[in-house]
Amino acid sequence: MPVSVADAYLEHADRQRTRLDRPVSLGRSSSCDVPLNDTECSRRHALVNPQMGGEAWVVDLGSTNGTYVNGRRILRPTRLADGDRLAIGRSEFTFHGPSAARAAPAAASGETQLTQPVIKVERAWLLLADIEGFTEFSQQHPPEEVSRRVGAWVAACAARFAEHEADIQVFLGDGFLAYFPVKQTAPARFFAVFAGLRALQRDPAHLPFRIVLHHADISLGAPVANAAESILGPGVNLLFRLEKVASAARVRCAATAAALAHWPEPRPPHTSLGRHALKGFDGEHELFALA
Repeated sequence: MPVSVADAYLEHADRQRTRLDRPVSLGRSSSCDVPLNDTECSRRHALVNPQMGGEAWVVDLGSTNGTYVNGRRILRPTRLADGDRLAIGRSEFTFHGPSAARAAPAAASGETQLTQPVIKVERAWLLLADIEGFTEFSQQHPPEEVSRRVGAWVAACAARFAEHEADIQVFLGDGFLAYFPVKQTAPARFFAVFAGLRALQRDPAHLPFRIVLHHADISLGAPVANAAESILGPGVNLLFRLEKVASAARVRCAATAAALAHWPEPRPPHTSLGRHALKGFDGEHELFALA
C-alpha cells in the first residue's frame, strides 16, 4: 500500500521510525530530535523539513563530513523521494513518504505550487532569499566546500528566524521563502528577522545572498499533520518575478511598492529600479533597491 502524505517518516537501520510531522534535526547533540552517538556526525548535522503539502527536504547544516542521499553528497537543500537512502556519518535512514515524482512540481521560475485545497487567504509579509551566483560557485569549488558553506548559510539564517520564534517554511534549493501572516505577527518581529538577515549579508564569512520583500495576500493550503502549509497566489508569483529583476540589477536587497507602502516609519532609504512588465501580470510593476 502506498505511503500517504500524512505518514511520512524516516526509518532507522534498526526499523525504528521517526515521524516527519514537523522539522526533525539530526546530529551528535543531545538536543537534536534524533541524537546520534557517532563521532563522524557534527553536533547539529542535518535537518529534514516537511513542507509544501507533504514534500520533505533534507538540509545539511554545514557539517564537516557531509550529508548523503543515495550515496551522493548533497550540495544544497534537497527534496526527498520515497525510498531515498539518507546517510549521516555511520548512520543510515530510509525516507518513506510522497515521491518527488508524484508531488506537484515547482514551476520553472521556482514558484511554489498548491498541493492541497485552499483553506484560507491571509495578508502577509513575504521574504525571499537566494544565494547569489550559486551555479558559478558550485562549479568552481569542491563539492565538500559547497555543501559546507551552503549548509552553514542555511543554519545561520535559520538561527536568525529562531531568535524571534519564526521559521523558514519553504526551501528552494539555493534559497528560501518565508511568510509572516499580518494577523499573527507583530511588525517588529518580522523586521527583527529581516535585520538579522541584513547583518548576515554584511558578514564576509557567509555566502553572498539577495533578499526581496513583498506585502500581499497569500493562499494557504491545508497542512499535513503539523507540517508547513502550502502557499501560492499572485503575490507569491509576483515576488519571484521581481526577484529576477533584482538579480539582473545586481541588487542585494529590494522591496516592492506594496512592502514600502506598509513599512512602519521611518522607511529605509530606497531607490527605484524602474517599472517592469512581467510575464503573467498586467501593467508594470515597480521595485526598489534598499540601502
